[in-house]
Amino acid sequence: MPTLEHSLGTTDFERAGPTQQRPLVLFHTLLADRSVYDGIFPLLAKSRDVIRFQFPGFGDSRGRCESIDDYASWTISFLKALALPCPVDVFSNGFGGFVSVGVVSRAPELINKLIIANSGAAFPDERKPPLLKMAELVETKGIESVLETAISRMFPEEFASANPEIVQQRKEALSKTNPQQFALACRALEKLDYRALAKGISKPVHIVAGLNDATTPPAMSQELHKIIQGSEYSEIDDCGHCPQIQQPQKILQLLS
Repeated sequence: MPTLEHSLGTTDFERAGPTQQRPLVLFHTLLADRSVYDGIFPLLAKSRDVIRFQFPGFGDSRGRCESIDDYASWTISFLKALALPCPVDVFSNGFGGFVSVGVVSRAPELINKLIIANSGAAFPDERKPPLLKMAELVETKGIESVLETAISRMFPEEFASANPEIVQQRKEALSKTNPQQFALACRALEKLDYRALAKGISKPVHIVAGLNDATTPPAMSQELHKIIQGSEYSEIDDCGHCPQIQQPQKILQLLS
């Protein structure tokens, strides 16, 4: 896959579809790389100019990112380096959702509209210890030590049991992640509070919550919806953290 050098590092990305259409950029979650979009990427590319990329620590992407602000700055640098002809639409998931809030807040001129699935503005205090525990495990025992935990946070148990091939694919993809950068990202999420920043967002935002999400539960999406004036909010039944895998048709309807 191609890479793009820019002022804050290197971005590993893929682009497909008719370039005369407004670009759609896909931000992935921390629990998966950009392959989390494998099922919908070629379908979207039939009618959209679609770009998916890897955050630092995934694939060949590189950059110094120790906070969500850093990730947002890195992503802004990448989007500017693409030199796209117009503001982009964004679909972001989980970790990518937090980053997208930073991007649209700091560089609104780059964004046309934003769809955020299963994310928020900050983790509540009771949900911060698991983030620190994952960071500590990865730092001391490697990325393999959190693969089972990651799966339990991505998918409801019933879906995981019924789809062992998907589970294995997700484990294999996550196992390639740089452990040091993964740990930094976990700690960045634990420290994050974008509630004040998000109040200033004026671009169209649609917030989507999977009702069975064990990582960023609906209450976090609901809080973000209340913070961003004029935002839309919808829910997806029978869906965990990654609707593009568990409920792809509903995401395609949103994005097509």
